[in-house]
Amino acid sequence: MTAEHVRKIILKAWSLRKKYVDHTLTNVYRLVNSYGDFLPEVTIDVYDKNLLVQYFKPYECPVKDKIYHALKEMVMPENITEKIRLKGEGVKTHLISGTELPGDFVVRENDIKFTISFREGGGTGLFLDQRDNRRKIQTLAKGKEVLNCFCYTSSFSIYASLGGAARTTNVDLSRKAIEWSRKNFSLNHLDVNDHEFIVGDVWDWIKLFQKKGRTFDMVIIDPPSFSTSKTTVFTVEKDFPQLIGMGLNILREGGILVFSTNMAKMNFSKFFQLLSRVKDFTLKAYQIIDVSSQGTDFPIDGIHLSEPYLKFVILSA
Repeated sequence: MTAEHVRKIILKAWSLRKKYVDHTLTNVYRLVNSYGDFLPEVTIDVYDKNLLVQYFKPYECPVKDKIYHALKEMVMPENITEKIRLKGEGVKTHLISGTELPGDFVVRENDIKFTISFREGGGTGLFLDQRDNRRKIQTLAKGKEVLNCFCYTSSFSIYASLGGAARTTNVDLSRKAIEWSRKNFSLNHLDVNDHEFIVGDVWDWIKLFQKKGRTFDMVIIDPPSFSTSKTTVFTVEKDFPQLIGMGLNILREGGILVFSTNMAKMNFSKFFQLLSRVKDFTLKAYQIIDVSSQGTDFPIDGIHLSEPYLKFVILSA
């Protein structure tokens, strides 16, 4: 791969993002999306003046150097961080250029602020492929009481709150994620005392809410593909119909349930086949009112991935 070839790949990707990302409101987005931008197993994300380059297969140093040279020439970042994420190995993080590995800095997405860190292994605090879907939640949330399951850093809840949600309840097994959530609320001048933050197992809490008769106008379920807790081993492919059914059981009449998964090996056809199993876990009827996927800065090539990997489905009860 020549330096000119690498430069053309990144220039083409850069031109696409200049067209479709509103840079007046957003300074965080994906610049290169692996095969979708003709740079296999490499992703490059822009976080304001900071670039995060991630490798999912081994790359030789000369090729990496060409990538970094092209990025410095076109994007002119303050620093470049590299994460190597090979299957079966831990995430390895290296500072490539700049003075310090970025941690706890602020970015803007749709003019909403989020705290980011490159020091947290695989996650940075914000899943960039959900930008348009977060905006969708914002438009639907006015006056609603929202339950955000597997909330991570509560980006959906912040959009909902800024869209006029009456209150959000945020549940995650990670104490660190809940503290990060609180930070993000405060960053956007949202009073954390007006919202609820729970460190705990989503399954246990949904059962508890149902037992107590507590219901919500909007339930957001965006689980990891696989997780374990003291009481539960969860896989999306096996368990998502039950999870949706349980969510519907605590949804008020006319409410909205949002479910999302980024499991690429479960295509849309398989997903909707399995969705029919929801009826085994709830007596409530529901309608599918919206289906979407990842943003325009996450293209796919139609070969290595034959269809979008992100499934974002909105149900109405």
